Amino acid sequence: MSKKIRTGIIGGSINNGWARGTHIPAIEQLNEFELTAVGTSNMDSAKKSAQAFGAAHGFDQMADLAQHADVDMVVVSINVKDHYHAVKAIAPAGKPIYCEWPLGSNTAEAIEMQEWAASNQLPNAIGLQARQAPAIQFVKDLLAEGYVGKVLSANLKVFIDGMGGVGDKSTAYLFDRKIGGNLLTIVGGHNLDAFTYMLGDFTELSAVTAQQFPEVELVDIHKVIKKTTDDQILITGKLINGAAASVHIQGGVRHQTGLTLEIFGDKGTIVLNAPASIQFGSHQLRGAGPTDQELHELTIPDSYYWVPESLKSDSGFVLNIAQAYHKFAQDIQKGTSLTPGFADAVKLHQLLDAVEIAAQTGVRQYL
Repeated sequence: MSKKIRTGIIGGSINNGWARGTHIPAIEQLNEFELTAVGTSNMDSAKKSAQAFGAAHGFDQMADLAQHADVDMVVVSINVKDHYHAVKAIAPAGKPIYCEWPLGSNTAEAIEMQEWAASNQLPNAIGLQARQAPAIQFVKDLLAEGYVGKVLSANLKVFIDGMGGVGDKSTAYLFDRKIGGNLLTIVGGHNLDAFTYMLGDFTELSAVTAQQFPEVELVDIHKVIKKTTDDQILITGKLINGAAASVHIQGGVRHQTGLTLEIFGDKGTIVLNAPASIQFGSHQLRGAGPTDQELHELTIPDSYYWVPESLKSDSGFVLNIAQAYHKFAQDIQKGTSLTPGFADAVKLHQLLDAVEIAAQTGVRQYL
């Protein structure tokens, strides 16, 4: 492997807003990486994208990108319905893989993908970048240090304007349950992963889901489609530390209020706010410890930032991805396991399955 980890991005198109706006800027600003290849659905766009991003190679076949001698690591940043086939195509190359969340369209796919990575001993990372956010890391450590004492309860609310009754052609897949990318799996997955990463796993839960918007208007093409996904998700349960937990995730909020996480202990309180879903950053923290009379702003120490100074003022979109890349570079080079991997993704898929079963059957699930 070269000094820099030469990276190829499947989905690294100039038309892919997520890769263009997060993965590529992160790679450009990190000394550990170099973008050498992009893969898209056709060679014309691959060449144009490669030229636009300063990559040496463009590919329209995923296996060709993965097998190329100038590629040390492969990133999968495409529609979730294509993750399974992408990982299947690139795993034989024997190179590290970073795949966006959700890992598969369902748990069965995710398990098979994890087995491919394990059997080939491939370093792997799943795009649950909220774990690497400075605020999330800081809260996790504060709880471990006893800042709030014994955790009594934790309440998470995520209210967003998207995934309700309005979308466009590019987001239409979010409303089709079969594809596997929706409010529960994407927003729910990212937020529940960060929630349990900080506070500990659920040991039992009940859930209610609802579909308040049976149809979706695709405004750019003036088309109305039927919706098979939920836009209300409510979860109550207990965590491994005995704390009571509640989570409410809602899409289609006309006047969105973003995210609020409240953690109450017998000696203190932590409140985390963000304008949208937890993985996007822009977190604000307040807290009150055993000797405090009221909540006050908590400043995140510089030690929780592992990326260049230029990224510290980022709103979180690029920052958290860059933080994850930095840790994955250490995993690749030193054999550590600092980033969440495919096994963590399978565990999260199984948690979401438990939420769905609880909602569909009305039977409390024990994990």
